[in-house]
Amino acid sequence: MFLNVCLSLRFPLVSPWWSNLLPSLDLVALALVLALCVAWLRVPRWVHGLLLAALLAARALRIADGIEQGAYLRNFNLSVDLPLLPELVRLFYATLSRLGFWLAALAVALLVLALALAMHWALRCVERGLREPSHVRAVFVGIGLLAIPAAMLPPRTVFGASILGRVSSELAFAASLPRVRARQRASIAQVQQEHSQRPSDLRKLRGQDVYLFVLESYGQCVLDLPELFARVSPEYRRFETELSGQGFQLASRVLDSSTYGGRSWLAQATLLTSVPTRDQLEYELLRAAQPRTIAEVFATAGYRTVLAQPGTVRESTQPDLYHFQQHYFARDFGYRGPVFGWATMPDQFVLDTLRRRELRALARRPLFLGYALVSSHVPWSDLPPLVDDWSTLGDGSLFGRLPSKHYSTQWLSLAGARVAYADSIVYDLEVLRRYISEFVHDDSLLIILGDHQPHSEVSQRGPSPGVPVHVLSRNGAFIDPFRARGYTPGMLASEALPHPPLASLMLDLMADFSVAARGGSD
Repeated sequence: MFLNVCLSLRFPLVSPWWSNLLPSLDLVALALVLALCVAWLRVPRWVHGLLLAALLAARALRIADGIEQGAYLRNFNLSVDLPLLPELVRLFYATLSRLGFWLAALAVALLVLALALAMHWALRCVERGLREPSHVRAVFVGIGLLAIPAAMLPPRTVFGASILGRVSSELAFAASLPRVRARQRASIAQVQQEHSQRPSDLRKLRGQDVYLFVLESYGQCVLDLPELFARVSPEYRRFETELSGQGFQLASRVLDSSTYGGRSWLAQATLLTSVPTRDQLEYELLRAAQPRTIAEVFATAGYRTVLAQPGTVRESTQPDLYHFQQHYFARDFGYRGPVFGWATMPDQFVLDTLRRRELRALARRPLFLGYALVSSHVPWSDLPPLVDDWSTLGDGSLFGRLPSKHYSTQWLSLAGARVAYADSIVYDLEVLRRYISEFVHDDSLLIILGDHQPHSEVSQRGPSPGVPVHVLSRNGAFIDPFRARGYTPGMLASEALPHPPLASLMLDLMADFSVAARGGSD
């Protein structure tokens, strides 16, 4: 029974708990082989070691599937996801105390060791037990009795799911990698062809600044789930009322992200290159291809392009994918305050730093500003205070002297984090509302959107990968093209199906705000 549970147990549970007690097909096959062999010979140590390694690998794959299903509503893929394991470790290292992290690492190591020892003991018990002829007969009788209902009922009602199905799917995907790579390269080439064929001079923007605010984990669930909408909707109303009173026109829509529950860089790559990027393999192929990006389009149109990524704490050795002229990573902000959960600094500080460094210059080129905001990042354990007087932000050290909100959210049970999540979205929307109200006095075009749905325990496993998108400007002519594409007035995003893909946003912006094909004239 212990070995059976090790092979079958799923978390989170995808079926009734008792289904984990159904006999595993793998264990039935193992018992049959051992029953035939053990009576005549002792299992060699190397075979025993292989069996133990296979059992541990099966358990690890079940755990990995549980984590992936719990967060991203998909199974673990060995070829694509294994290289991301260091990022998972880094995420825990960044969100736990140092003592908590090392205690957790020690606990995991001890659990793996204990599991290996228990499996070793269980295998030896089975081997010893099957040396008794009566036990061998019992095994054959048991298998025979199981075969009768298995012949008349669906196998899954009699046996637990075999791990061999998962292993075969991993092998099939590995065998298909050349086709997967070819398909993604074709997708990149197709988007590049669209870039070359669409107008891209952006002259209809008339040299106005363009802001692109990407809010971490801002997903469609804030519209769908009453518990979340009740907390977010008052800020929607304040946002719309205050900025409409200052002459802004607003429109909103839901777009389908290329990822769910995490992996923000896939959504950012999709957004900034217009190439749908759904997993790490596609991302690496995209980086290798170095396609033309929306930042390059803006640069060619005479804009200075700036990207703020406060969540990036170490530089990559890989070639830059997005091709912005100026990057602000975590160390470039000069922040001297405390961290808040995973967030390296408050989003209010991020906005103010770029305002002081990039927007104050009197004689400057128009700006295309991209912000990857981080205060709404899982696990939503700590929320920074909002400072009324922006001039006092300085190097951010004052955040260490101000009271912040702490939530008792747990990594392994994020269903209780819904209030904390909703409050983090409200915080970001309020920061943006105050920033726009106080500092944006021209006809700039502002785009606010999410990168993906939050963790599935918060979204209640809502199947849609939708993210809200809001566009606003004092120049109504800048909002008209979005309305023509199905955006509805105000902050309440239209969920009309089908949702356009996130990859279409910047291609549409190029077409709607340009008057001539690239290299042409009016």
